[in-house]
Amino acid sequence: MIAPNRQQELKQLLTRMQIPDRTINWDLLDQSLIHPSFSTTYNNDYLEFFGDSVLRMVVVIFLRNNYSDRPVGDLAALRSHLVSDKVLAAIADGYGFDRFLVMGESARRDPKTSLSRLANSFEAVLGALYLSTNSFCLIKDWLEPHLSDISVSVLAKPAFGNSKAALQELTQANWHILPEYKAIASEEYQVFMVEVWVNNLCWGVGKGSSIKAAQQEAAAIALPALSQSIEISAKS
Repeated sequence: MIAPNRQQELKQLLTRMQIPDRTINWDLLDQSLIHPSFSTTYNNDYLEFFGDSVLRMVVVIFLRNNYSDRPVGDLAALRSHLVSDKVLAAIADGYGFDRFLVMGESARRDPKTSLSRLANSFEAVLGALYLSTNSFCLIKDWLEPHLSDISVSVLAKPAFGNSKAALQELTQANWHILPEYKAIASEEYQVFMVEVWVNNLCWGVGKGSSIKAAQQEAAAIALPALSQSIEISAKS
């Protein structure tokens, strides 16, 4: 049972998010905003893990309902952006999550952990909201407008739809290098196959009716995989 003053704080957060509190599991919502630096036994680690899957399902449903006419490569790139720590932290910061997040002083004073801290707590809150009703009903109405606004902004960028350009931006921003494309043998007549390599690892294999088309497909496959790898490395 959480303290009445803590419950009032959490109600303030739900009011900001315009989420009704009638069906909220307050213990779960409280735990979703307890950073591991505060407690090693009662914290948001599990809810963050669970909420990550909830988030991805909400995003996939949103993309299916709104962008089903887009190529799979575009959808994968857009999904990767929508579930990125940068986007999640920005949404969480807009609602003032740090004000409600209980954490140790060392974590609070460390600006380097701010982005991952906000993103992780955002996912944990999603987990708590889902488990409060075992459905997406407390999530979709307030999260989908954010997904819509961000998607419109991303799709308006000249580089979107050009996976090669987007992948090049990603590798230059993180390592100051360019992806390397290698043509490989194809068993199909008039079909070209290309691998894309970054940091001595192959991140995607594409095929097409031209080398250029094969490179674009390889980059479209590599982009979400490499983005996810960067996020995982940042969290560890």
